[in-house]
Amino acid sequence: MAAAAAASNSVAPSGPVPFNDVDDGTVPEHTPKEEFGDLVASLPRREQSILELRLYQGFWLPEHWVPGTIVFQRRFSPRPDDVILASYPKCGTTWLKALAFATAARTAYPPASAGHPLRRLNPHDCVPFIDDIFATGEDAKLDALPSPRLMNTHLPYAGPALNF
Repeated sequence: MAAAAAASNSVAPSGPVPFNDVDDGTVPEHTPKEEFGDLVASLPRREQSILELRLYQGFWLPEHWVPGTIVFQRRFSPRPDDVILASYPKCGTTWLKALAFATAARTAYPPASAGHPLRRLNPHDCVPFIDDIFATGEDAKLDALPSPRLMNTHLPYAGPALNF
């Protein structure tokens, strides 16, 4: 009887949950770099500073972003309540991630709580880069996150052209 009461009192975690706290125990058998290496190698290439760039869908992207971008575009299944923070690199993304996580998770993790995830984790560990999730084959982990899921990207928006 006590076990039944405990089971009825246990509540499934509600989101957002720090990405690093979700682990389904699986290791990807291959990475997108292996799967799409030939495609990436066939794209136009240029060097800028210390980066190797590839021209993908009209944008020069760091070469290491391209495989994850391809997999993200092909396999991502959004949920109606997903929150995706889109920002330029080096414009306050870490700060934005911390604010978004703290705001969205304020019920589950009160700000004064000693166990608040932002006291032990970097904001990048709480709100992951969605393209990195797919680049490293961790999309199963993303599926295990309860809603609402918080994610981030620096990828450009390649939507339909605007006609003025």
